[in-house]
Amino acid sequence: MKNNQELPFDNWEHTFVIAEAGSNWRVGEYQKDIAQAKQLIDIAKKAGADAVKFQTYKSKTVYVENAGKSDYLAESGIQESINDIFENLSMPYEMIPIISKYCEKKNILFMSTPFSIEDAKAIDPFVKIHKIASFEINHIPLLEFLAKTQKPIIISTGASNETEIKFAIDIIKKNGNLKIGLMQCTSKYPAPLSTLNLSAIPNMKKTFEVPVGFSDHSLDPIIAPLCAVGFGATVVEKHFTNDKKLPGPDHSFALEPKELEQMIKSIRSADKTKGLGKKEVLDEEKELREFATRSLQAIKNIKKGEIFRFEENFSVLRSGKRKRGLDARYLYEVDGKTSIRNIEKGDGITEYK
Repeated sequence: MKNNQELPFDNWEHTFVIAEAGSNWRVGEYQKDIAQAKQLIDIAKKAGADAVKFQTYKSKTVYVENAGKSDYLAESGIQESINDIFENLSMPYEMIPIISKYCEKKNILFMSTPFSIEDAKAIDPFVKIHKIASFEINHIPLLEFLAKTQKPIIISTGASNETEIKFAIDIIKKNGNLKIGLMQCTSKYPAPLSTLNLSAIPNMKKTFEVPVGFSDHSLDPIIAPLCAVGFGATVVEKHFTNDKKLPGPDHSFALEPKELEQMIKSIRSADKTKGLGKKEVLDEEKELREFATRSLQAIKNIKKGEIFRFEENFSVLRSGKRKRGLDARYLYEVDGKTSIRNIEKGDGITEYK
C-alpha cells in the first residue's frame, strides 16, 4: 500500500489519531482554562496521539436566538439552553495562539474545528489540517472558505447521507482543493456500538475515492476503533478528558487518560497487522512452508525409468527435513509419468518425463 505524504490521515501504515478535547478545556476562569487546555495537550501527547483538537465557535453564529434545550443534554442533567451552553463553552480567540504554541512545544499537531468563517479565519494561521463538524456539512460559505485555504480537510459525516456528503465534497473540489478525507460518525453521545455502522467505511472509500476514518462517540476505548481500523480507517478521532465526572457536555462519554493510552496502544498494534495489502509468502513463513507444505514424495525406492503410480510408489506428504519434491498441486501431471533418475524412499519427486 502506498502512503499519501501530503495527507497525514492517509497513511496505511500509521493510523492518524486525533485526541478530541472538544469543550473539555473549559473550567470557568481564563487562566484556569488555559491550564486545563495545556493539561489535556499533555495527556494527548503522553498517550501517543498525532493531533489534539479543540473547537472554535461563537454562539451567535451557530444557533438562532432562543433555540431551546437539547433533549440529549437534558437527559444528561444539563438544563441550560443550547445558546447559553455555546456561549459558556466558546473559546476566546486569544487562547488559540497560546495553546497552538504549546502544542508546537510538545510536538503534537494542533487542530480546531471552526463553525463559521470568522472562526475559520481565527484558527487558519495555526492549523495544518481543517476539520468540518458533521452538522456543518451543508455550510456552503464555510466549506468554500476552508477549501480556498488549500489545506487538507477532514469532514465528519454524522447524521448525513451520501447525497449530502457528495454535495460537500463537490463544493470543496470546485474551489480547487482535492485534499479531502471523510469520517464515518454517528451523531449520538454516547453512541451505542450497534449504531456505529463501521461497514460503511469501505463503501465510502469506494464511492468517494478519498481516505476515510472514524470519529468515535462510543464509550469503549478498544472495540470500535480497532474494528474501524480493520475496515480500512486511516484516522481515528476520540473525545478525551482528564476526569469524566467534571461538569460539561463532553466529559461523561470521553476517555480518561489511561483509556486513551490503551486505545492508541491498541491502534498502533493493529497497524502492525495490516501488512502490504496483498497475499504473499512472508519471510517469516518460508521455513515452515518448506517443512510442512505437502509435496510429491516417494513412498518406495523408485528406479530410473519406473512409472510413477500415486499411492503405489509416491504420495502427497509433508517433506520435513527430507529433500522436497514438486508441490502437491502437480499430482495429476506426475501420476503416470516416468522417473528420469533413481529416487530414495522419502525423497521428493522433482523431475519426470
